[in-house]
Amino acid sequence: MNKTYQPKINKEKVYFIVPAYNEEENLDFLLTNIDKFMHFFGYNYHIFLVNDGSTDNTAIIAESYKNDGIPLTLLNHKKNYGPGQAFKTGFNAVLNIAHDDDIIVTIEADNTSDLCILNKMFEQCKRGNDLVLASVYGEGAVVGAPLHRKIFSRCCNIILQIVFRIKGVNTFTSFFRVYRASMLKEAMNIYKDKLIEESGFICMLELLVKLHRLGYKITQVPMLLDFRIRVGDSKMKSLRNIKDTLKFIWKYFTNREKIIIEPPKTKNKIL
Repeated sequence: MNKTYQPKINKEKVYFIVPAYNEEENLDFLLTNIDKFMHFFGYNYHIFLVNDGSTDNTAIIAESYKNDGIPLTLLNHKKNYGPGQAFKTGFNAVLNIAHDDDIIVTIEADNTSDLCILNKMFEQCKRGNDLVLASVYGEGAVVGAPLHRKIFSRCCNIILQIVFRIKGVNTFTSFFRVYRASMLKEAMNIYKDKLIEESGFICMLELLVKLHRLGYKITQVPMLLDFRIRVGDSKMKSLRNIKDTLKFIWKYFTNREKIIIEPPKTKNKIL
């Protein structure tokens, strides 16, 4: 008789924060695959989907999966505010209920995040890392993306490596990340409502830089980014993102004290 696979039950609960703007065609693949992977890995989980002012059926489809048994909370914005506000809304909702030992995942709604590496990211978190990034650089790769997008992304990340010098990190703006809930709670207590101030895609760079300045342990896991799975066009506008990136770098060097709050002066590293 064949033995039925019985996943190990993990004590930590996983919370997903998914910003979504007009992603009706991508939600079925995303939500069903999160459910499959979480059951396979043996995690109790909950999805917080932030509908950021979508004009399509994103909200209706998300609600239908909620009714079908997917543990999902839908958070609606009346208009499109951008990823920064979407993540703020999601973090505020999750951190109100998450325990310190829980895990928080931020992920794109367009299926460009490879869920196959999620368990490796969890393991890195359990080994003491506070933030784990999914990286397409180093041992990772990008397939199916337009050439100009690849060139822009590569050049941008090289510049950010030179400017911010975060050891062991060569991906700065990807949404796909795993956070220790205790770290985010502590960072939120320090920064208050200023943990994320940028409204565009550059909010991920802002959050990474601020968490790094607080002394948290950050690492990354290689990922294959496959643009062929996504349905529809990317919501990121390259020229807007270049402008926002340069603006943030300028603010970082000219008004650094307004962007970066220095960590508390204690003998021990923040844990």
